[in-house]
Amino acid sequence: MGTRKNQASLTPAERAAFVAAVKALKAGGAYDVFVAQHRTAFLAGANDPAHGGPAFLPWHREYLRRFERALQQVDPGVSLPYWDWTVDRTPAASLWGADFMGGNGTGANRRVMSGPFAFSTGEWPLNVRDPGDTTSFLTRAFGAMGSLPTQQAVNAAKNVVPYDSSPWNANSSMNTSFRNRLEGVIHNPGHMWVGGSMMALSSPNDPVFWLHHCNIDRLWAEWQRENPGRLYLPPNGTPGVVAGHGLDDPMPPWNNEAAPPTPRSVLDHHALDYTYDNEPVSPQTVSLTIDASPVSASIGRAGEVDVFSFGVSAPGSYVIETEGTTDVVMGLYGPNDMGTFIVEDDDSGAGRNSRIARNLAPGTYYARLRHYSSSSTGNYSISVKGPAGQPVIPTIQVNGPAVQGTISAANERDIYTFTVTVPGSHTIETAGNTDCFLILFGPANPATFIAQDDDSGPGTNSRIVASLGSGAYFAHVRHYSPTGIGPYSISVRR
Repeated sequence: MGTRKNQASLTPAERAAFVAAVKALKAGGAYDVFVAQHRTAFLAGANDPAHGGPAFLPWHREYLRRFERALQQVDPGVSLPYWDWTVDRTPAASLWGADFMGGNGTGANRRVMSGPFAFSTGEWPLNVRDPGDTTSFLTRAFGAMGSLPTQQAVNAAKNVVPYDSSPWNANSSMNTSFRNRLEGVIHNPGHMWVGGSMMALSSPNDPVFWLHHCNIDRLWAEWQRENPGRLYLPPNGTPGVVAGHGLDDPMPPWNNEAAPPTPRSVLDHHALDYTYDNEPVSPQTVSLTIDASPVSASIGRAGEVDVFSFGVSAPGSYVIETEGTTDVVMGLYGPNDMGTFIVEDDDSGAGRNSRIARNLAPGTYYARLRHYSSSSTGNYSISVKGPAGQPVIPTIQVNGPAVQGTISAANERDIYTFTVTVPGSHTIETAGNTDCFLILFGPANPATFIAQDDDSGPGTNSRIVASLGSGAYFAHVRHYSPTGIGPYSISVRR
């Protein structure tokens, strides 16, 4: 697997190899094909498959990976480096040395006169330009149009969830769209600070484009690692979403290939055969014993994720919580699958501790712990408490009286069972003033999903109408809000 390094840590030989591979692609014509692809995406206007929408990050991840593979056809030892502009923020940074990217533009036309990509070398003419642009040489205007992003701005962007939000474009709220925050507040200033050719639709004409976007991809990978339960949005068929931006939409200009890339196909960068030099070592899973003393642990390195597992032998209500002064965020996964997200919590426990109270079916569960801040560390402890006596799951009689229940704690999930003896249409619904969310599993298997509903019943009550065969079924009830509580009743009618 290739490792993408911070450009500041490259050896002179690695810098030379990267420059040589880039210039080889230029000489053979392949480089200009990549520039044209980027320009074409912009020229699509409102139908741009690469910018101003959810696929901004997946499209550029695919684009960068294809460029990297082209470089590796020239030199198998070359990987894309990234430019961390939160650190290397001045024209004096080694990035702009004469042996690498070259320096700032000079004169009224801002022509780059130094480095391997200067027009004077005769090896870097701009052949693909924006409509109406006649400039045939690389230009830059450092800092003329603003400042580079700071680490504080990066941290604020990485704290935004979910991945994206309606209306799924440049108007998505910066407070509810990580993608739009990263694109608008972090990505755009990088282009603007470099200026010149980097401000064009054909911005890959400046080779620093690849290093800038490699860093954007790295930040997305960090966000994914820190928010494993946050999926790509929007799903297929979402109204008003530009073609190519849905989860399983083929992404132009590769949409006519036999197996075209989609946003889903590039979500795991490790599956694309590369990693970043600052990624933490894959965490080892630490086993927890239910009702045992808390286990001491530590976020010892920025971005670290700790993983714990525990086994549930009998259904019931369990509490997983942390103690200490370190502000950790906890995600719960399972059963029997570390990738199946259940719920996440930050501050439901005492102080800034995380606490998840949940009715769990038998199986193995996983708790993933990270610091609230991607740059902070600290000590904490974690424990799992189980129900006394492992109570039996309450039973609902079909066509019988409603069963009374209460969501009494944040993140609580109540589980009920009922048996269908006469196959046919059944209605499972809640009643009362508590905004319940209902999920149905079965038959016989409490992990087999059938349906879910929020507000199909009267008021904010949930209702599921489903044709069910014979067997035992399981109804899960939780509050719509992670912190909500309140009484309700549930019934099953045929």
